[in-house]
Amino acid sequence: MRKHFILSTRTLVSKRNVTQSFGSDNTIIVPMAVVDEIQKTYAMQNSERGKIARETLEYLWSFDFKELMKGVVQENKSILRVTTNYYNIELDETVKKTQLDSLDTRILQTCKGVMSEVPKDEPVILVSKNVALRMKAKILGIEAQSFRDELLPEISEQYTGRMTLDVPDSYIDEFYAQKKLDKNKVVPEEKRQDVYENMFIQMEGTHKSAIGRIEKGFIVPLTFGNVHPYSVIPKNVGQRFMIEALSMDEECAPLVIFKGPAGTAKTFLSLAVGLQKVVEEKKFPNNILISRSPTETGERLGFLPGDEQEKLDPYLRGIRDNIQNLLKPNDAEVTAEVYKNKKGSKQFADYEKPTSEDGSYFFASGNIKVEAISYIRGRSICDTFIIIDEAQNLTASEIKTIITRVGTGTKLVIIGDPEQIDRPELSERDNGLSYASERFKGEPRCWQITLTEDESVRSELAKIASRIL
Repeated sequence: MRKHFILSTRTLVSKRNVTQSFGSDNTIIVPMAVVDEIQKTYAMQNSERGKIARETLEYLWSFDFKELMKGVVQENKSILRVTTNYYNIELDETVKKTQLDSLDTRILQTCKGVMSEVPKDEPVILVSKNVALRMKAKILGIEAQSFRDELLPEISEQYTGRMTLDVPDSYIDEFYAQKKLDKNKVVPEEKRQDVYENMFIQMEGTHKSAIGRIEKGFIVPLTFGNVHPYSVIPKNVGQRFMIEALSMDEECAPLVIFKGPAGTAKTFLSLAVGLQKVVEEKKFPNNILISRSPTETGERLGFLPGDEQEKLDPYLRGIRDNIQNLLKPNDAEVTAEVYKNKKGSKQFADYEKPTSEDGSYFFASGNIKVEAISYIRGRSICDTFIIIDEAQNLTASEIKTIITRVGTGTKLVIIGDPEQIDRPELSERDNGLSYASERFKGEPRCWQITLTEDESVRSELAKIASRIL
C-alpha cells in the first residue's frame, strides 16, 4: 500500500538522504515553503546540519524542476515531489486561531490538499519533529509522526553493555577454578539473545560474587582487573568495567562508549588511562586528543576572543578539573594513590613538573591536545588516544563523522549522559551518543558500559539533587 509522506523542515535536514528513507513504494512530498526555509535558516550554517541542508538543496536541484513538480523516481524507487500547490486550502478555525505561522500553514495545507487527491486507502502522513505542528495536524484529521528512522529505543531500553545474574555459588567456584564459564549455564534462555561479545557480567551468588566479560561464548575474568591506571583505585564495579575497556589494546577495542550520570568518573578514568598509556607506557605517539561539542548550558557566552585553543578553553574546564583531581593524592571523588612524579625513569625538572593546580604541563608538553569537533572532518587520525566528551550533544551525523576519522593505532573513547542534553533539537532517543551505542551493539571491536546512579561518587548533596530535582 502506497503512503504519502509530507516532510517538514527539520525532518529534511535531520540526516543525509532523508528522502530515501521511506521505502520504495511510497511518495515523499516536500512543500516549496520548506525548501525556502531550508535555504533561509540552515544552508548558511557552518555546522553538520548546514552541510546536510546544502546537500539536500543540491540533490533537489539535480532534477528538472518541472519533472520534480510532477514526481521523480529516486534511486530507491520511491517517488519524490516538490509542490507549490494547495495555497487556497482553508484550514479549520480551531487551528487558525493558534499561533500558526506561514510555514506551518503551507505544510498543513499541503497535507489536506494531498489527502483530497489520493485514494482513501492510501495514508497521508506528516513527518515533523515539531510537537505543536503534529498536534495541529491531528486536529485537522491528519496523521502525524516524528521521523522514526532516527528514533532509538527509550533510554531505559537502550543497550547498557552489562548484565547482572543470580547464580549458584558452585558456578562461581567453577569460574574461579577454570578461569571461564559457559554463558549458557548461567544466562537464562530468554535473555541469551541480549548477550553480546564484550558484554560485562556481574554474577551474584548466595555468599559469593564474581565479575567478568563475554568472550567467544564464555564468561572470562577481567584482563585488567588489578590495574590501577595512574595510581587510581576504582571504587565500584562499574569503574572496574571502565578500566577494562579503556586498558584493552586498541586493535581489540578501538572504540569504547561510556554512558551514565555525572560523577561516575567517565572522563576522569578515561584521562587516567590515557595518561598512563601515553606518559608511562609510551604508547600512542600522537598523544591524547580531547574534543567535545561546544554547547553551552543556559545563556550563551557570546563571541570569545583569541585563537582556537583560547576559544575552546571555557568548554574544557571540566577536563582541567579532572586532571587536577588526578594530581591530588586523596581526591574526594575518586581516590588516587601517591602521584608518581616521573616520566619513565627520568625525573621532571622542577620548572616542568605537573602542577596540582591544573595540570598545565600536559597541555604545554603536547601530551594532551584539544581540538574542535568541526576540525576533525576530513582528517585521518592515527596513533592517538581520542576522548570525545559530552557526546550526548552531538548529532548522529556528527558522531559518524568522528568515528570514520579514526586511523590505525588509534583508540576512540566516547563519553556522555543521554539525560543531560543541552541542544533543543536532540533528545534521549536521537542523539549521537545513543545512536553510536545502539548501532555498535554486538560489534566485537566496540566495548560499552552504562554506569548507574548508585555508582556515582559525587557528594551526597549532588546525589540528592539529582534524585529530587
